Amino acid sequence: MKEKDIVGYLPDDRPSIGKSIVFALQQFLVMLPATVLAAIIMNGFGLEIYSIPAAILASGIATITFLVVTGFKIPLYYGSSFSYIGAVAIVVTYGIDNLQSSSTVLGSVLIASVLSGLMSIGAGLLIRYFGKDKIDKVLPGHITGMIAMIIGLVLSGNVMNGILNVGPAGGVDWLSVLVAFVTFLTISILTIILKKGFVSQIPILIGVAVGVVLSYLLWVPVSNGVWSFDNMANYFDGIMSTQTVKLLDVMPWVTIPAAFNSPELIGVAIIAIFPIAFATIPESAAHVNQIDLYVNNLSKEKNGKDYEIRNMLDTNLIGDGIGDIVAVLSGGPAGTNYGENVSASAVTKNFSSYVFLITGILAIVVGLLLEILNLGNLSLIITNPVIQGVSLYLFGAIAVQGIALMIEKKVDIFDPKIIAVMAFIGIVGLGVDSIPVTSTFVLPGLGVAALGGIILNILFNFLDKNKK
Repeated sequence: MKEKDIVGYLPDDRPSIGKSIVFALQQFLVMLPATVLAAIIMNGFGLEIYSIPAAILASGIATITFLVVTGFKIPLYYGSSFSYIGAVAIVVTYGIDNLQSSSTVLGSVLIASVLSGLMSIGAGLLIRYFGKDKIDKVLPGHITGMIAMIIGLVLSGNVMNGILNVGPAGGVDWLSVLVAFVTFLTISILTIILKKGFVSQIPILIGVAVGVVLSYLLWVPVSNGVWSFDNMANYFDGIMSTQTVKLLDVMPWVTIPAAFNSPELIGVAIIAIFPIAFATIPESAAHVNQIDLYVNNLSKEKNGKDYEIRNMLDTNLIGDGIGDIVAVLSGGPAGTNYGENVSASAVTKNFSSYVFLITGILAIVVGLLLEILNLGNLSLIITNPVIQGVSLYLFGAIAVQGIALMIEKKVDIFDPKIIAVMAFIGIVGLGVDSIPVTSTFVLPGLGVAALGGIILNILFNFLDKNKK
């Protein structure tokens, strides 16, 4: 088969500008719900600290920065991280209890997030200095694979709750279930039956479009079992009238000086947020290995080139840390490489860094337009059932990629020490969102699972080696 007949784009490929814009739109829509949702959740702790337009804008700027830092060799999208939510909740609660402003709280979070980003950069430099082989012993496939699987599964409860949309009276919203399932089924069927051509590379975009149309025919206009145009009008009025934090109010020249009005709050933020880096390092390692696996599988079909992305963990961590710093200095939440976009790339076989560059530009443009035009929260145009239907597919795909990673690494699941490490990571990572050590210090569940798994793996290998 000729290379041109094989569907898919490698990191150094450049689709035509028309195709690239469509691919970028798909990647943008994939990241949008989670990036916006992370900011919305962190705004729900009693203070509105994040601007939705700024969160979208920051994700675009951070993505472009990440691509530049990594030499456009690692095709990943950088969006708001959920790992920081529990820690931010601690900071916001402390700020409210001490009558601090939203600017003071956000400035403290910003300073702590910059330090967390510096830690990721430091980890990348250590890997570059000591070599990846030694790091592979610290982060083997059964750790990075399990972390990837947990990233996909940890929000499964939220997804199913969003799909069922149980009302105050306790009844399931069956129209929400229908829309979500049709969205999921559309994406799934298209990925199965479409193997060639441009359409085969945009199944998620088509699935979103089908789900949105069905939403506006059934879910949006129906309230209490009655279909009405008034319900449709009220829904769009709600989108347009949603008040969001202004973009300029979350910029660092406003928030950093405000943070120094409360030095103790900065200390609380550092204690709560700094440990998050321990969770994002294994997460980054998992994403690098996933991308390497899928890129080189496609490359074997096209040109046989080994892109060696697996050997760029140091560069990825440095880019990750710089991305964090750039994101928070742009007024958004701290971020991470998005598993959803990894899944979208794996499904569509589109790993072009050029496409991710256009996606970042698109995010910047949309963020600015939302602010300038004051159109409210336009992300609500993609209805909640559609978002949950897409999430059902993508989060599941992330989990499956973790399994694929462990298979590719030939993880021996009959080795007792490996079983013990995987058991710890799985139960702790899925069993708890955060562990409140004190009223001002919280450990993220994923971070405890990752760091604990690393320590246990070193201990068990030491014991096993001494026994032999």
